[in-house]
Amino acid sequence: MHAPATADCLLVVDVRAVARLDEVMGARVIDAALGELAERLPALLGGVLAQARDHSLLAASRRGRWCVRFRWDQKPLAESLDEALGVVEAAAQRLVGDLAVEVFGGATGPWAQLVARALLLPPDCSDLDAWVDGHMAEAGSRLDELAELRRRLEAIIAQGAIRTMLQPIVAFSDGAVLGFEALSRGPAGTDLERADHLFSAAARTGLSLDLERACAVQAVQWADRLPPNLFLSINASVPLLMDDQVRTRLARPRVVAEITEHLPIDGASGLLPALAELKAGGAGIALDDTGCGFADVAAAEIIRPDIVKLCITVIRGVRRNPSILPGLCQTVGRFRALGAQVLAEGVETDEERRVLASAEIDLAQGWLFGRPFPAEEWQHHAAF
Repeated sequence: MHAPATADCLLVVDVRAVARLDEVMGARVIDAALGELAERLPALLGGVLAQARDHSLLAASRRGRWCVRFRWDQKPLAESLDEALGVVEAAAQRLVGDLAVEVFGGATGPWAQLVARALLLPPDCSDLDAWVDGHMAEAGSRLDELAELRRRLEAIIAQGAIRTMLQPIVAFSDGAVLGFEALSRGPAGTDLERADHLFSAAARTGLSLDLERACAVQAVQWADRLPPNLFLSINASVPLLMDDQVRTRLARPRVVAEITEHLPIDGASGLLPALAELKAGGAGIALDDTGCGFADVAAAEIIRPDIVKLCITVIRGVRRNPSILPGLCQTVGRFRALGAQVLAEGVETDEERRVLASAEIDLAQGWLFGRPFPAEEWQHHAAF
């Protein structure tokens, strides 16, 4: 049977778990982020579909989903339709993955991931949303690809090929360096060099905890090399903090354990014994990627962190929509009333710094104050 001369197709981009993002970050902040996505996705997806015909963005059927309908020509000696859609999907996934990092900051958890699928439309589809839902839920990678990726990651971990980077944490008022956050990168020049690619690959292959453990153990070695007036913040998921050996390494002065996931109230309560052990050893506690939603404020009331880090999604939301600022100021006040210093993460421009000036921010981090650099170069970035 010959393939049709043209085929009706659909390119779908979904934001995972929008309701969870609303709870964590606040609906107005997420609306601002979705608005930026809505502005930028048409041009991005149009570029991906440059070789297709009659592509048009469909009206959004639900919040956080975008669909582009297009027609694909079956040319003689060209790749099969499956191969063509695979190329479209791979290109779209790579670009929307990068866009998710720009808009959400790359640290809002799996809920902020953008997932792209290129699909052949059936000739008769009475419920398009249900049909798309089924396809978006399917695994995106083949088992053999995942197995190879897992082997690569296992080798990186075993060989100590993870690179520790440091990014300055400064006083918001005058930019004085007070500490550093330890960040991790994969081998230079590889597709796993970027942190989002490295940790995404670990999540897909079941090696998240192994990778996090290796990153934390390598990073904590730098605590003793820094001057005594500077602290070192190290990312730690809840499962990592429950690891007795890792917790023992982190329980020391001038180390701040940075909890990297949003906690439900029962999860926050269950973490208290581990946090008490860290504090007894002299470590500080930071709550990472917080927003203006109920969940993060409630978790902070239980944990009583030393530092609360406002997610880049919040910072960019305030820049896009200054009407968010009063609500942010109220949230900052609640965090400070709990005894926490508030850190604005992802501050990249003077405009963002100016907008945040009235919010009683204590600390800041972002490209405006310094980009990540190899840990070996810390002496060039710290004042004595």
